[in-house]
Amino acid sequence: MADAFARVLKLLPSLSPEELVFLIRRARDLGGVTPSTVRWRKHAERVGTNAGAPVGTNSTRALVQTLSDNVVPDSSSVSSNKNLRAAATEVLHFLNEKTSRNYRDTDTNLRLIEARLRSGASVQDCKSVIGSKMLEWKSDAEMNRFLRPATLFNATKFEQYLGALGERDAK
Repeated sequence: MADAFARVLKLLPSLSPEELVFLIRRARDLGGVTPSTVRWRKHAERVGTNAGAPVGTNSTRALVQTLSDNVVPDSSSVSSNKNLRAAATEVLHFLNEKTSRNYRDTDTNLRLIEARLRSGASVQDCKSVIGSKMLEWKSDAEMNRFLRPATLFNATKFEQYLGALGERDAK
């Protein structure tokens, strides 16, 4: 388990501020928060949060250090991670099928999809975004190249694409 935790710590600098905030919230939801993390969170609320701080700043480093020092990984998350990986793979294969491309089942591609699934999106939400953007961008040579995991499942863009689906359904 320590090895898995070390791998997560190596990934933290590459995460966006939104993904860091999600990671903290997910750790809290898993029940792996210690009393010192609760004290740190209360202090952060009093003095202002650093959730929007750029990655690599001192406040973000402090956040990462506090997270790594005070979160105890929950053993039940291992089995859910396998289910999450399977769901992300299903979404990636759907993207490949619709776009006639061959994105591989690598951490780079799957990690983005897994992050969206962890944040509350369903597999169907992901497939709906792919279908919507496929219809919108397939005939546009400039936009067609953006039918890729890095664009579709970016934290900010995905929420915008998903929100636009709701707007379209309301019309």
